Amino acid sequence: MLDYGIVGNCKTCALINNRAGVDWLCFPDFSSPSVFARILDNDKGGSFEIHTKERYRASQKYVEHTNILETYFESDKNKFVVIDFFPRYRKLIPNRKRKVLRQNRLIRIIKPLKGRPVIKVNYDPKLDYARDENQLKVVNNNLMVNNNGLALSLISNVDYDTILKKNFFELNHTKYFIIGEEDKPEYFNVTKCLRLMNATKSYWRRWVSSLVLPEKNRELIIKSALVLKLLTFSETGALIAAPTTSVPEEVGTERNWDYRFCWIRDASFAVDALKKIGRDHEAKKLMNFIFDNTIKKKKNMQIMYGIHGETELKEEKLEHLSGFMKSKPVRIGNAAYQQKQNDIYGSIIDVLYLYYVYYEYEKKIPEKFWRFLKYLVREIRNNWKQKDQGIWEFRGIKKHFTYSKLMCHIGADRAARIAQHYNKHKLAEKWVFLRDKIREEIMKKAWSEKKRSFTMSYEDEYLDAALLMMSYHEFLEPNDPRLVSTVKAIDENLRQDFLVKRYLMSDDFGKSSSSFTICAFWLIDALYMTGETEKAQDMFQKLVKCSN
Repeated sequence: MLDYGIVGNCKTCALINNRAGVDWLCFPDFSSPSVFARILDNDKGGSFEIHTKERYRASQKYVEHTNILETYFESDKNKFVVIDFFPRYRKLIPNRKRKVLRQNRLIRIIKPLKGRPVIKVNYDPKLDYARDENQLKVVNNNLMVNNNGLALSLISNVDYDTILKKNFFELNHTKYFIIGEEDKPEYFNVTKCLRLMNATKSYWRRWVSSLVLPEKNRELIIKSALVLKLLTFSETGALIAAPTTSVPEEVGTERNWDYRFCWIRDASFAVDALKKIGRDHEAKKLMNFIFDNTIKKKKNMQIMYGIHGETELKEEKLEHLSGFMKSKPVRIGNAAYQQKQNDIYGSIIDVLYLYYVYYEYEKKIPEKFWRFLKYLVREIRNNWKQKDQGIWEFRGIKKHFTYSKLMCHIGADRAARIAQHYNKHKLAEKWVFLRDKIREEIMKKAWSEKKRSFTMSYEDEYLDAALLMMSYHEFLEPNDPRLVSTVKAIDENLRQDFLVKRYLMSDDFGKSSSSFTICAFWLIDALYMTGETEKAQDMFQKLVKCSN
C-alpha cells in the first residue's frame, strides 16, 4: 500500500508522502505532464519537500470529512503543521445557484504550533515529466519555471531568495506556498489562504452531509467516497481509474500502465458505489460523458477515453526516468484504448438501470438515453458471440471470455427491465430473447465439470476472480450449486490469506504473483451472498487494516 495522502479539486490532484513531500502532481489537469514526479524517479522526478534541522516525529490525517490534509511535525521543543488542499467551494452569486468554484492551485500552509521550529523548503519542480531543463526565476513577483511551453508559478510569503538557495528559516509565523498559474501576489496573504481553506472545508463537509450512510463502517465509507469524488473530472464527467502512471502491479516488473483515463468499466464501478450512498450527480455526468462521445459524435463506444473525450491515447515510454522503485519502463498513454472488450456495454446499461429504475433518481428517461440504450443493446447483439481481450486487457490474447459474456447477459437483462419498467413491452420481449440466448451459451460452454466452476473462457479451464461478479449481478440464485461451487473454487485456489489473485495463467508478461485488492472485495461479497458470512467478515476486517 502506498503511504500517500491525496488532495485535489476534481481537475487535478497531488500525492503527498507521510513527511509532507509532494511526490506527484500533474498540471493543469490529471492527464497533463507531471510537474512533480519523485514517485517515478527519486533523483530526476522533482518534488516539494519540507526539511527540518532537528529530528521530528511526523503524523498525518485529514481534517474530518474533508480532502484537506494535515501533516504534523513534533519534537520535544517544537511543533508545526503543514496543511495541503486545493480550493473547491461554493460561492453565492446574485440571482444564480450557488456555483462550485475550483481554483486550480495547490495551497500549502505551514503553521507553527509550539516553540521556534527551523525549516527549509526544497522546491524542485520538473515540468514535462522532467524532460529538458527547468529554470526557476522571478517574474512579476512570481517564482516561475518554464519548460517546453509549460509554466508553473509559486507565490509565497517566504523570501524567494531563501527558497532558491534552500536556506533554513525560522517559522516565527504562518507561511504559505501557492502553486499554480501565474497570478498577482498581492491577491494573497495568510488571511486569504485560511479563508480559502475554511471555504473548502465547508464544501467537503456539505458534500459528505449529502451521503446516505449506514452506521457500520461509516467513516471508512466516507473516506472512500471522498477519494472517489477526487477522481472525477468535473469539466466533462469523466472518472479516472487512478491519478498516477507506471506505479507497477508488481515491483520490478514491466506491468506499469498509465491509469489517468476514463475506463467505461472502472467508472461504472465507481458510480455504482456512489449511487449506493445517495449520490446521483456523478452517475448522470458519466452517462452524459459517454453519450457525448458516442451517439452525439456518431462514433462507436471505446473501452476508455481521455478525460476531455480524447479517443487516441498513444502509448510511449519515458526512458529517462528510473521508474517506481526502479520498475521500468515508465509509460504515458495507454495502447489498451484500441482493444475490444465486450463487457463495457453491459457495464453502462447497468448504470442506466440503477439510475432510472432501481434507485429511481429520475422518473423519466430522456429520449437521448433511449437512443443510447438501443445502441448499446445493438452492440451487444453484434458482438457477444465474438472473442475479445477481456476485463484483464490481455495484449496478445483474444478468447471467448466468460466475464465478457456475463456482462453482455447483464446488459440485455437490465435493458429488458428498463423497457418493462416503462411499459415498452415489445422491446422488453426482444431483449429478453437476447438475454436468454446468451445465458444458455454461458451455462453450456463456460461451466467445467472437472473444476466444478465457471472458467475464465470457453477455451480453457483457468479460474478467474472476475467471475465472482456472477454473485454480485445475481446471474444465479445465491444457493445455486454452480455459483456456490465457483465461489468455493476461487476461494481455495486464488485467495492468499485475505488477498486474491486475478488468475493463475501466464499472460503477456509471464505469471503474475500479485493480488488485486478489488478481487478480495468481490470475494468478500460473494462469500457473504452465498452464506459464508463469518469468513467474509473476518476477511473484510483484515483487508481494511491495509489502508493508511
